[in-house]
Amino acid sequence: MATTGNQGRGPGLRFSDGMEFDLGGELRVVHRHDGWYVVGRGMLVPVADREEGDRMVAEMNNRGGDNDALRT
Repeated sequence: MATTGNQGRGPGLRFSDGMEFDLGGELRVVHRHDGWYVVGRGMLVPVADREEGDRMVAEMNNRGGDNDALRT
């Protein structure tokens, strides 16, 4: 895995299998062929399903601030 510079976008992450994530912007839930993820604020967090992702986003947004987790 390697971080990538995305021209005009936030920080990115690219895995050796070709999967890429744009880690910039607000927290959001995304689905890829291998599962669900919460991405944004420089983070990538795998979650079990959409519902878990939505709960995590809501919880993290309710805490406030951008420094509530380790960031890449």
